[in-house]
Amino acid sequence: MPILLLALLLTNLSTIAFLGLEIYLSRQWYLHKDIIGDHDYAQRCLIGALALLVFMIFGKGLIRILLSKSTQDVDEPKAERLKDQIKIQRPDGSIINIEQGGVKGKQTIVFIHGWNSNSMQWYYQKKYFAANYHLVLMDHPGLGRSKRANNNDFSLGKLAADLDAVIDKSAAKDPILWGHSMGGMTILTFCKIYKHKLPKIKGIILEHTTFTDPTKTSILSKLFTAIQNPVLKPLCWLMIVFSPLLWLSKWLSYFNGNMLIMTRFLTFAGTQTGKQLDFASRLAAMAPPAVTGRGVLAMFEYDATDTLAQIQVPTLIIGANKDRLTKPEASVKMNQSISGSQLVTLQPAGHTGFVERHAEVNQAVSEFISSRV
Repeated sequence: MPILLLALLLTNLSTIAFLGLEIYLSRQWYLHKDIIGDHDYAQRCLIGALALLVFMIFGKGLIRILLSKSTQDVDEPKAERLKDQIKIQRPDGSIINIEQGGVKGKQTIVFIHGWNSNSMQWYYQKKYFAANYHLVLMDHPGLGRSKRANNNDFSLGKLAADLDAVIDKSAAKDPILWGHSMGGMTILTFCKIYKHKLPKIKGIILEHTTFTDPTKTSILSKLFTAIQNPVLKPLCWLMIVFSPLLWLSKWLSYFNGNMLIMTRFLTFAGTQTGKQLDFASRLAAMAPPAVTGRGVLAMFEYDATDTLAQIQVPTLIIGANKDRLTKPEASVKMNQSISGSQLVTLQPAGHTGFVERHAEVNQAVSEFISSRV
């Protein structure tokens, strides 16, 4: 997502600025601590350096309190995985991690997560649907426990091929495909490339996703479209080249709270709990910047507009009124183009509506499956 690049850049720069200030204050204390007349100045520098160090290590606790609502009577998410896991060796050298749960032999729901995250994002959905469905969750290459391809291919065609392999390997029964963000794009690309396999797909759920280059359907779309080639693409390559350094900065941003601030204003609508915010931020911190950069480059080449009208599978589209990464208009367009599709718009909700409004999402999906699939 284009705005994600700029947000990550701002987050990393602010963390680097904190580090720079920490070094400056520590050095000033060291240079002036033994100079007569400079003791007060040296002491202030030392106090400032220690306070900043504590904030950089433990700041997220304060930020989480400031940006959260009451946690009363809320089931808080945990970054955990199902015990049954298998791996698929792909021809390109990538290894796709699959985890399974629920009841094998029953109808299968295949979950495909969004970019800059991993399959642990489906905490609430795993708990809700486990009793009545066979659950299959996949990690995109380079994310979670999956290994990227040797040729660093992150194209949507590659991701759709991985999804096809996951469906086959898991022996999915009457599969329902549920994709969030990049996961939704993966599903639409699957529909485009593997249209001959669609009769076996019993249902599609497209959540907070789009049908074309996301620069065209995010907030500030005109600006992002204009700067895509001169600014956004070079930023992606910088993320790839400096990935180790940026990943360290990313984790520091998580601990000092900058990542939580970015996650709150980029993906939530303001009704999240502190632990929900921490949960989404932690999953984002796990994503290597090089993978994020290559994935966004792949999104710039994505377009499934012509595929929408060809989809004859029962489809549920879930949008959000405050989604900044994928505006509600994208969901409306897909609803108008996919024959017989159903649209649910969450209010208030952002790009992580499956966390923030999980009860409504799960209920809507349950009703869709029971009535349409």
